[in-house]
Amino acid sequence: MQTFKKILVSIILLLLFIFIFTNPYLSFHNIDSLAYVVALGLDVGETNNLKLSLQLYKPTESSGSSSGSSQSSNSLINSVDCSSISSGINLFNSYISKQISLSHCKVIVISEELAKQGISKYLYTLVNNVQIGSDCNIIISKSDSYSFLENSKPTVEKLIARYYESAPMSSLYTGFTEDVTLGDFFSDYTDSFKQPHAILGSINTSQTQDNVTSSNNAKTNTSSSTASITDNTNYENDNKDSDYIAGETPITSENNIESMGLAVFYSDKLVGELNALETLCHMIVVNKIQTAEIQISSPVNLNEKIDISLKQNLAPKISLKIINNTPYIKINLNINARIRSMDENSEHLNEDNILKIEESVNKYLEENISAYLYKTAKQFNSDIVGFGKYAVGYFKTLDEWQDYNWLYNYRNSFFDVTVNSDIKSTYLLMDN
Repeated sequence: MQTFKKILVSIILLLLFIFIFTNPYLSFHNIDSLAYVVALGLDVGETNNLKLSLQLYKPTESSGSSSGSSQSSNSLINSVDCSSISSGINLFNSYISKQISLSHCKVIVISEELAKQGISKYLYTLVNNVQIGSDCNIIISKSDSYSFLENSKPTVEKLIARYYESAPMSSLYTGFTEDVTLGDFFSDYTDSFKQPHAILGSINTSQTQDNVTSSNNAKTNTSSSTASITDNTNYENDNKDSDYIAGETPITSENNIESMGLAVFYSDKLVGELNALETLCHMIVVNKIQTAEIQISSPVNLNEKIDISLKQNLAPKISLKIINNTPYIKINLNINARIRSMDENSEHLNEDNILKIEESVNKYLEENISAYLYKTAKQFNSDIVGFGKYAVGYFKTLDEWQDYNWLYNYRNSFFDVTVNSDIKSTYLLMDN
């Protein structure tokens, strides 16, 4: 009996071994039979509903070969007009000699034109695809997504996939964009107390200075008119470097794409954009920066500008009251600051002058953060911070909360922003 059991086990192991190494499905789905997508692009189609673009990883003949002459030589881009994402991938499978795999997709680029029409059906398709990870970044491109992918050329990374992974991390030390993933976007889209937003990207079109200046003046006028709602003195932003959005920076580089600012949504439709400074204000309110820099006019020498490094060590204190169905939102921020532009003879070392600089930093941040918040409420009606989670406690039942319709009533919000900055004299000469 014991011998029979040993023979039976041996036969089962032999059959299992044969199955594993002869199974046509397993042998077909090995690494050599798959074409890996590193980026996916969605545009309005010319002859069909959708133009689907895939940036595919192209293995080099030799792992040690140099890519100096062509920084994007390890990838290729194909596109097809189709009725849906699934049908487009199926068409690619019939064209490419390998089966398309989305398991290594790092970024989804959606054109501004398509985002304005609504992207819910594409969003659900992407989320339901088990190959696409929830950590895949979402970029809304002011140019068409095919051109965006075509101009994506890593300058300090050898691999295009690594480039897409590392690019959003600049948000931690600039605050000029945010690391927004597919999972983040879908969660905000399905929430009843928050609206979605995405990374804003574009091709650097090398606009003339006149065009850039005109665009910046338009943004300044919009920001000033919005800030006036707060009943505070309008605060002119002296730092034009923070007025840019993706595609408008005066940077000269072989890398022709930029990620700067945020694309703001109401439900599944794009409703507006935030520039670099407005995005920094957003990042401060949601407590997502490690360090950032601003520039203010010196309260000591009116002809001088001061660069200030900011660190946010404490989370914002946010409280919300609903009075006569109107939300009143109060935000208290504590900021550690360091003066960056100074020398050993600087007048800013004086303790009285430090207090004046702290007051200027407070005013600068209070007025710009207020302007950003009123812009999201009055102009976009889009709660991308998620203040709704502070409002939901005012309602006893889910039906009451849904009847109130926070996502609609956010437009009626009023804001009170208080900033307390701390520039310590012992902190001035230390790089912490």
